[in-house]
Amino acid sequence: MCLLPLAAAAVAAPRAPLRLLNRGLAAAMSTAGPLKSVDYEVFGRVQGVCFRMYTEDEARKIGVVGWVKNTSKGTVTGQVQGPEDKVNSMLECSGLI
Repeated sequence: MCLLPLAAAAVAAPRAPLRLLNRGLAAAMSTAGPLKSVDYEVFGRVQGVCFRMYTEDEARKIGVVGWVKNTSKGTVTGQVQGPEDKVNSMLECSGLI
């Protein structure tokens, strides 16, 4: 089970989306299995607790691609793409399902 790190007070974050993998979409999608793409929005205390950095690190470890960013509503929104089993693993690890 992956646990989300808890950090100090909320700070303003850049609005530019983060690329989750340097290898690119083609490298992550080079599987013969079914592919999956999931859009998500996370509510609660998710800004200022390193959620975006945690998500980026986990995506690299698991082998999926996508993006994640803070919103003006105080939530975090993003998209994760890749082989179905890896996307499901990413969602479970990040507490999104």
